[in-house]
Amino acid sequence: MSKVPPIFYALGIPVVVIVILLAVVLPRLAGGGKFADLSAFSVDGYRKDWATMQGNVYRLDCQIEQQLSFVEGRGRILAVKPTETARGAGRISVFIPLNGGNNFEVGQRYKFKVRVSRDLLVVEELEKF
Repeated sequence: MSKVPPIFYALGIPVVVIVILLAVVLPRLAGGGKFADLSAFSVDGYRKDWATMQGNVYRLDCQIEQQLSFVEGRGRILAVKPTETARGAGRISVFIPLNGGNNFEVGQRYKFKVRVSRDLLVVEELEKF
């Protein structure tokens, strides 16, 4: 019976772990993260005619600029600046319903899954990047 040299285990296990990590991490870094399948939010299209976007879901890559309002038990409204991957420029506001302990600070960058509801952008899910 042949014996497998321990060097194969010493080198093989870390290589397998690295390959698995790369397979999980690289697609998230490549674009969109867990929202990669969503269309990018168009700020210009939203400003031009938000009614045509009503009910649709988009990915919004942005940076927190300012908290505009917080209502206990309901959520908060934040002013965000779309990053270069989003189409359009300037600040827009988003509503984030209250969901377990999210803290937002100026300068943090997020990927939001947003739904256009009337003339309001409602964040359904978020991911920090």
